[in-house]
Amino acid sequence: MNPNLSDTLKKYWGFSSFRNPQDKIIENVLLKKDTIALLPTGGGKSLCYQLPALIFAGKTIVVTPLIALMEDQVASLNARGIKAKCIYSGMTYRQIDLILDNFRLGDLKILYISPERIVSDMFKERYKLTKVDLVAIDEAHCISQWGYDFRPAYFEIQKLREWKPDVTFLALTATATDEVLTDISSKLNLKGASVFKKSYQRENISFLTIDTNDKNRELLNILDKVRSSGIVYVRNRGETIQLSDFLNKRGIPALPYHGGMDKDQRSRNQTKWKNNEFRLMISTNAFGMGIDKSDVRIIIHMDIPSSLEEYYQEAGRAGRDGKESWAIVIYDTSDIERARKNLTEQYPEIDLISEVYQQLCTFLKVAYGSGYNESYGFLVQEFSRYIKMPVKNIFHILQILEKEGWILLSDGMHEPTKIQFICDHDDLFEPGFLNENEDNLVIYLLRRYEGLFTQEVKIDEEVMAKETDMPIDEVQHLLSRLEKKGIILLNERKSEPQISFTRERPQKEFFNIEEKRYEELKKRAFTRLAFMMSYLTVEETCRQKFILEYFGEISVECGKCDYCRFKKEKTPPQEMVKDVLEKLEANAKKYTTITVKDVLFSFPFNKRHNVKKTILFMENEKMISITNNGNIKVILYGN
Repeated sequence: MNPNLSDTLKKYWGFSSFRNPQDKIIENVLLKKDTIALLPTGGGKSLCYQLPALIFAGKTIVVTPLIALMEDQVASLNARGIKAKCIYSGMTYRQIDLILDNFRLGDLKILYISPERIVSDMFKERYKLTKVDLVAIDEAHCISQWGYDFRPAYFEIQKLREWKPDVTFLALTATATDEVLTDISSKLNLKGASVFKKSYQRENISFLTIDTNDKNRELLNILDKVRSSGIVYVRNRGETIQLSDFLNKRGIPALPYHGGMDKDQRSRNQTKWKNNEFRLMISTNAFGMGIDKSDVRIIIHMDIPSSLEEYYQEAGRAGRDGKESWAIVIYDTSDIERARKNLTEQYPEIDLISEVYQQLCTFLKVAYGSGYNESYGFLVQEFSRYIKMPVKNIFHILQILEKEGWILLSDGMHEPTKIQFICDHDDLFEPGFLNENEDNLVIYLLRRYEGLFTQEVKIDEEVMAKETDMPIDEVQHLLSRLEKKGIILLNERKSEPQISFTRERPQKEFFNIEEKRYEELKKRAFTRLAFMMSYLTVEETCRQKFILEYFGEISVECGKCDYCRFKKEKTPPQEMVKDVLEKLEANAKKYTTITVKDVLFSFPFNKRHNVKKTILFMENEKMISITNNGNIKVILYGN
C-alpha cells in the first residue's frame, strides 16, 4: 500500500486503518483507472474520493443530486482543514463565479455540483481550463433507467470525459443490482472499469416485520425493550411532528426532522440527536444521507418504503459499530393499498404532465420559443388555484419535469416561510397587547391556517397580502412585530421560490417525454414495490437472505431475523402453549370471536413468530380450529 494513504488517513480523519475494500478502491483510483464502488450504507464511500483528492495534484469534481449531502460534506471537510465548496441552485451569479475562479486558480481542492450544473456555459468553460484529475459520481445508480431513482440529467456527466479524455471516473452507489452496475459502466463510458463490491450482509442486524392494527402501541412496545439511539421513518412531514409529540408526552425523548424545516432547526435537531441529548429522530426519508453515527441501535419504518433499495439503505444506518441492532417495519393492511396509490400518483399520465407544463408556461407568461435559462418567481399555491389541482399532485409533476430536464426548482420552492404560535391562546386577546393591524392579522392567520399552536405551518406572504388587502411589505412587517412580541416563532424563507427553464418552450405538439422509457420506469417502480411487499409478507424465507438474493448475492440464512428465530424451535415449549391457551380462554369470555391477529397482538413483538408457530401447532394437534377468515375456535374448552 502507498504509505501516503495511511499517513493522509491518520492526519485528516484520525483513523489508523481502512475498511475493506476502501484501500483497494483508492489505490485503483490513484492509478488513474476508472472504478465502480458498490458499498452499502455505512461502507465509507465518501472517503474513496476525498482521500485521493488530497493526493492528486489536480482538482476533484463530485457530482451528486443531494444538496443536503453536499453541504454536510463540505462542512465536514472544511472542519478537517480540507478546502471544499459546493454549487447549487439559488446561488447568485457572483457567488458561483467566485467559487469557480477559486477552483481553477486557487487552493480549492474539491467542488461538489449537481448534474444539471454541467451544461451551464460558466461551468463548462472553467472546467475546461482547470486541471481536474478525478470526477466522482455519487448515487451513480441515478444514471440507469433500471435504477430506483433514475435522473436523465446524469446523462450529461459523460461530457466531463468528452472535454477531458484523461480524467479518471469513480462511480459510487450503495444499492444496485448487477443490471444497474452494467448500465452505469455503459452510460458513463467507463474504460475497463474495475468493480469493487462489499457484501450487503449485515450480520449484526435483526430484520423483523410487524403487521398490526395499532402501530403506535407496537412502537411503544419496541422502544420499551430497545432503549437506545434510533431513527423512526414516517410517511410525511406532519407525522414527524405528531409522532415526536406523541413520544415526548410518554417520556421518550424524540425530535422531528423533515426537508421543509428551517435549515438551522434541522441542524440543531441533528446535533442534539448525534450527541445523544435526544434518543430518537422522527424523520421522513430526507434524513440519514451522510450521517455518521455508529451507535444507532434501531431503525423503525412506520410506513412501507417504495423499494428494497430504499429500505435497505435506510435500515443500514443501524449498527455501524458492529453491535447487535434491529431493523423493523411496522405496517397495517391499509398501508399496502396506500403505498400503491402513492406510487400511482407519482407517475401520472403523460398527457397530464404535458398539460400542466403548458399551463405552467401560460401562468408564468413564457412565450413559445423563449424561457431558456430564464428564472421566474413561482408560488405553487397560486398555481394550484389557477389550474385547480392539489399541491401534492403538482409537485409530483414538477419533479418529473425536473428529472426529465425541462425545469429546475430552487430551494425556495421547498422552504417557504413558516410560523408557529408560541404564546397562550388567551394572551392573544388581552386588551391593549396588540394594535388593530396586528389583531386583524392574528385573526386572519387563525382562520386561514390550522395547527398553528402545535407545529410550524407554511404560510404564503403574497397570498396573505392579497387576501388581507395589505402591501406585502406590511404583512412581513407585522409578522416581524408579532415575533418580537413573543406571539409567533417566525422562520422566513431564505430565497424566493423560483422555477428555471432549461429549454425553450416548444409548441405543444413538440413537448416530449419519451413514452416508452417513462412507461418502463413506471413498470419497474411497481415491480420494486411488489418486491418490497413480498419482503414484508414472506413467511418461508429468511428476510436478510431475501434482500441479498434480490441484489444478486448468494447467501445463507441469517439466524437472527424473525423467520430464522421462528424456525429454530421445531415444537413450541409447553409454557408457550399454556400462555396462548390462557389468552384464548380469557378473550373467549370477553368476545364472541377472536382472530389469529388478535392473539399475536397480545404478545410482545419479539415473541410473535413463536406464538404463530404455537397456534399452527395447536391447530395440527386439534386443540383449536381456524376458520377461513382467521377466527379461532378453541376445541379444548368446548367453545
